[in-house]
Amino acid sequence: MEEETLLRERLQAITDKRRIREEIEKKRRNIEEEKLKLQYLKKKTLREQWLMDGLSTLSQEEQESVKTQTEENQQQTKLLQSSIQRIELEIESLETQELEISAKEEILLKQLKAVEKTPEDIIKVLLVVLL
Repeated sequence: MEEETLLRERLQAITDKRRIREEIEKKRRNIEEEKLKLQYLKKKTLREQWLMDGLSTLSQEEQESVKTQTEENQQQTKLLQSSIQRIELEIESLETQELEISAKEEILLKQLKAVEKTPEDIIKVLLVVLL
């Protein structure tokens, strides 16, 4: 009976660990997407600044429009950076959980091996019962 309980707990630990690994991979892909967006936005902002520096002949309204767009891009950049940092912290937390589950699984495996009956043990019990 104890062996059955240990097997269930180990199976649950393995399932939890796999779920966490999948979540970690999903978040890593999400980080890569965010980094690509950030890179694109930084290039776009630099290009707009370069154009604005080269074209001082823009009207006041056009200059304000470009300035507003640049400020919006900078705000988006900050949001993306904070999002990347948040996701990285979530990944660290998930990795910690995974390590804890792995340690628990290791303990369960040792306990399981301690209570597991070998074929020799079963034969001995049967010989005692039959004789």
